[in-house]
Amino acid sequence: MLLMLRVPQADRTNSSVIHANNLVWNACDTTSLNYADDQWVGKLVRSGVSACLHTVAVDENPERALKETAIWRRFYQSRPELMIGLTAEDAVKAKASGKIAMFMHWQGLGPINGDLDLLDAFYDLGLRVLQPTYQYRNVAGDGCGERVQSGLSRFGVKLVERCNQLGIALDVSHVGDITSMEIVELSNAPVMATHVGVRAINDTVRNKPDDLIQAIARKGGLVGVAGKSGFLKADGLAKGATLDDYVDHIAHICELVGADHAAIGTDVSDERRYTTAFLHDFHSRFPEVAIIGDSLDASLMHPEGLKSPGDLANITDALVKRGFKDADIVKIVGGNVERVLSVALNS
Repeated sequence: MLLMLRVPQADRTNSSVIHANNLVWNACDTTSLNYADDQWVGKLVRSGVSACLHTVAVDENPERALKETAIWRRFYQSRPELMIGLTAEDAVKAKASGKIAMFMHWQGLGPINGDLDLLDAFYDLGLRVLQPTYQYRNVAGDGCGERVQSGLSRFGVKLVERCNQLGIALDVSHVGDITSMEIVELSNAPVMATHVGVRAINDTVRNKPDDLIQAIARKGGLVGVAGKSGFLKADGLAKGATLDDYVDHIAHICELVGADHAAIGTDVSDERRYTTAFLHDFHSRFPEVAIIGDSLDASLMHPEGLKSPGDLANITDALVKRGFKDADIVKIVGGNVERVLSVALNS
């Protein structure tokens, strides 16, 4: 059951009312364990978010992923502001009780090391959303940064089937176009691209083409827009971006497939993470990803008004100022993720 808008269209006041009275989902928070502390939790609370898809593994090996999963579970359970999210209904429960539901999310398959039986074990520990590839080719298929694109492997087909059976939602954010299309076609549940941009606006490998966005929408899925300047504008890495640029991508998705298929997936970590050393390492390993330019200027990385996990309410405000209907804003900032996960998680 979704929390419905309580403000009549004729009585619109401001974005804070919409943000406060409805489910707010961030479909991608990438804060790492180094910043699991009071400061980060305070930013989540300030943001008004009801639930997050929280990346707890990015291609780590099984041993490290298991350890970090255990640490994250303990952290969620130790904080009065947080709870572990296992079903879509948990986001509603969190909102009603003044908490934030944290749903565990993987980017890549390193944690199972080619063994699907390990997926069952991680599901029991709380894994609920999985991205089959991270940038490059692996045992399941191709990432979006691969030089030559192909589709799912036989293992990848089995992976999709197992995720559907268990109730693990599939995310194609870093997945290659052909592999993504095959995942959408084969999955019995709706598929998400949780933190991407629109390639028709800015042609970069981390953005999705219109035909894939349309395919995702036809199967009931959604596309979440990431707050990365290099995704939002062709010159974003050199000049930065604004929330208007961010909303342009949401508007394109809505015009192309309707407001039922757009969402927020900021891909913004706690800002303390973006040290020069971290940015240099990421840029050297994944130069094709428009996250950071050669200058390593972290101030340009995210659009103005979306520099921190605490800034989520600014997106709602930007949607109101752009003239989106209240009912559509409710879907975009949370209702759509709730709807998709209520199906994909077998809730």
